[in-house]
Amino acid sequence: MTKSVRKLEQQFGVALFDRRARGMALTSHGAALLAHARLIEAQCRFADAEIEALAQGAAGQIRIGAGPYWGPKLVPLAVARLHDRFPKLRVALEVGVNSVILPKLFAGDLDLVMSALTDASSLPVGIAMEDFGEFHLRVVAGRHHPLHRKRRITTRDLAKYSWVLYQHDQDTLNKLTRVMHADGGEPPNIHVVTTSLHAVMQFLRSGPYLACLADAYLSIMPEMDIEIVPFRREIWSFPSGALYHASLRGFAPVSALIETLRSLPRMQRRNGKSSSS
Repeated sequence: MTKSVRKLEQQFGVALFDRRARGMALTSHGAALLAHARLIEAQCRFADAEIEALAQGAAGQIRIGAGPYWGPKLVPLAVARLHDRFPKLRVALEVGVNSVILPKLFAGDLDLVMSALTDASSLPVGIAMEDFGEFHLRVVAGRHHPLHRKRRITTRDLAKYSWVLYQHDQDTLNKLTRVMHADGGEPPNIHVVTTSLHAVMQFLRSGPYLACLADAYLSIMPEMDIEIVPFRREIWSFPSGALYHASLRGFAPVSALIETLRSLPRMQRRNGKSSSS
């Protein structure tokens, strides 16, 4: 290992580690090289998966990250359809907010992420993005929340109640705080933080809590006793879709998964309309 490190340092002409009395630590050059090494490792794994799929009838593994809209229902539906075509495929699914799952995608620990999309100019080299449509973040509460009885809701009204935040979602918190400050209101009182979407819904049913969720989530995962609060100011609109390692687009299971996920929201909306009519 020591010889390999010294050879790399000679090759690049810089120190990759600081040698200290209590051990070694990466230098800034070493950290930069590590990021590229992880991507190279991921690309090698993608190649292994594709070769294995060709040899064994589409085996291998896909590691998926998904936001709260995609993860609970749409990704499982898409994966179930995928297994009809590729029964040997192994799937690992992690549901979380962007601040949790995007770093794992960029580091090569996830292959594909379905979530709110980031600015294309900020994406690392080798990450592709496909836009599936715009979502809108709304304030939601239990059906019996006092705010549902008000005709006009202000940010001061919102500031009176406790909020539930999903997975320390800083993006949502920043957007919500900006809207409340713009109207002269106090920042939201975040009294509960949870990693469980089920727990978010249970809090909303159990007391006068507020939360922010994409309106599309409630359209595909309708929750009894949970409704959008008639607050007229928009909290946040954002594009949502797929982020993935570009080299995987030619891998048949990934390509099929992306196309299935592209079509599912439309099908779910049509089914919802037909069931309600």
